[in-house]
Amino acid sequence: MVTHIQLVGAQAAVSTLFVPDTNTVISINLPPDSEDVNFYVSTPDWYQYTAIGFGASMADSLMLVMYASGDRKGVTVSPRIATGNTEPVWSPSVQLTLHSSTINEDYDMVVNGTCRGCQALIKRTDSASPMMFAVGPSLELSTDDLEARIRRHVAYGQFTVDLVRATGPGGIGSGFSGNATSGATMSADGLRRDSNKAATAHGILYAIVALAVAPFDSLVAGALGSRWAWLHGVTATIYLAFVMGAMVPGVLVSREHVTTQQFSTPHQVIGLLTIVAMTLMFFWGLSLSWIKRSAKKRGQEPPESTRLLGVTHRWVCRLIWVLLLVNVGVGLKLSEQSLTLMLAYVAVALGLVIILVPVYFCIWRFSKKRAADKDDGAQELRTIYDYNYQNYH
Repeated sequence: MVTHIQLVGAQAAVSTLFVPDTNTVISINLPPDSEDVNFYVSTPDWYQYTAIGFGASMADSLMLVMYASGDRKGVTVSPRIATGNTEPVWSPSVQLTLHSSTINEDYDMVVNGTCRGCQALIKRTDSASPMMFAVGPSLELSTDDLEARIRRHVAYGQFTVDLVRATGPGGIGSGFSGNATSGATMSADGLRRDSNKAATAHGILYAIVALAVAPFDSLVAGALGSRWAWLHGVTATIYLAFVMGAMVPGVLVSREHVTTQQFSTPHQVIGLLTIVAMTLMFFWGLSLSWIKRSAKKRGQEPPESTRLLGVTHRWVCRLIWVLLLVNVGVGLKLSEQSLTLMLAYVAVALGLVIILVPVYFCIWRFSKKRAADKDDGAQELRTIYDYNYQNYH
């Protein structure tokens, strides 16, 4: 597919970068005796967005983020600034004038505009200026909202613009045919693919906890009884370790996006409450185990209050598991995963609940029967004969 651009006036006063991997053209013109920057971008609209940035790194650099308008006939250009390697935030102080914007018959977003007073934001290195380029994932974004949420880029690169070549009258128009780079140089690394490994690790660990580790720990706690309490301690420790392990990349990902930086989304609130409750229940369980073991060493029955504390421990842990199951689904929604993946998770989670609830019920009935048999045996030993027998033999 051939990209079309036109240089109006002095064509030499334009620096142009062509990125073949994304079929994107970026042209820059600096009008003399002005602080403005004229820009032209042509890029496929199958990306959620395309962005160009002034500078070598995202921190405090101006980025022009482009995505399809609400009616998909034009292009929304949002000037944004980031504090670091994070989602950039709309900067209303930056003034843009769009001379033309359209989505053509080849499904390219084509923008011709001027960034008012933006030459002051250019980082100059002798006669060149470092710039950035990035494209978002293959997700549809059609909106006129300048503050629309965007996902982490899937590819990015750096290039330099020849400021001498780019300076001159004329501006940049549309209609000229060409796909060659002139007056701009891509970095030696070229276009680099990107992946959000932290988000992937967070999702996988969280799903393993909710679908495997948590229910297995409950089965161990309910089925093996007090004689095997140490094994429940092992599984509970692994359970807590998985949750903490999932939390770390989750925190890292949260800091990258505007929506999650305040840790106030439902997914984050439920997750933090779950971690606090689980940590409390972990030490609660250790304390109960220590109290029971100490009483046994003294040849005494544990205090009556431990029964209520044990029941509370069990039911809070069951609630934690339910919250984990729900929160994985909420997290999939927050990360804008496909409907197919979300429905698949719901099916697996419901299937797991349907299978395990009867199992838990059977374990509960068995434990009740075992406790009743133990009480009956204790009652038999309380006869005078057995009491005397125990004390004199």
